[in-house]
Amino acid sequence: MPQNTTATTATDAPALRGFDTVPADDLLPILTELSGSAGWAQAMLEGRPYRSRESLHAAARRVLAEQSDAEVLAAVDAHPPIGAGAGAAAEPVGDASAREQSAAATADAELARRLSEGQRRHAEHFGHAFLVCATGMSAQEIAGELDRRIALGAAEELACTREHLARINALRLDRLLDTGAL
Repeated sequence: MPQNTTATTATDAPALRGFDTVPADDLLPILTELSGSAGWAQAMLEGRPYRSRESLHAAARRVLAEQSDAEVLAAVDAHPPIGAGAGAAAEPVGDASAREQSAAATADAELARRLSEGQRRHAEHFGHAFLVCATGMSAQEIAGELDRRIALGAAEELACTREHLARINALRLDRLLDTGAL
């Protein structure tokens, strides 16, 4: 597989070298947790080395685009529902999801109920969970996105889900490169 040889910045070089050289058995579970997809993680490992952050991101999007709908929806299922880590009956969520969903975790009771009810309606309507890249979004914006997407057709919604999964993967890849952790 030909690799992009775009020059990388000095700050990216050590992180990318580490990403490219860490043993596959060590990186596979991290990438699987990052994406929710063992198939995506394996394909990303097989694409190494990545000589730039841009080539890493392009490969991540390409691999996701090549996955079947079933593989994408399995990855979606690996992500906790929006707001899952909030409230008295909170479900455990990973650090990455908790950080990404921080706005939903601080939603007032009525907005939290609206998010929960909207996600239930979304799952009933489309047969899969609602996934949104919540980083930088307020709880109100997340609820608006949920309402907007419930009104879409199935193919449009799945395309939105793929796009949001791609954004989540990119954010998490950047965090992995920048900090060494999800």
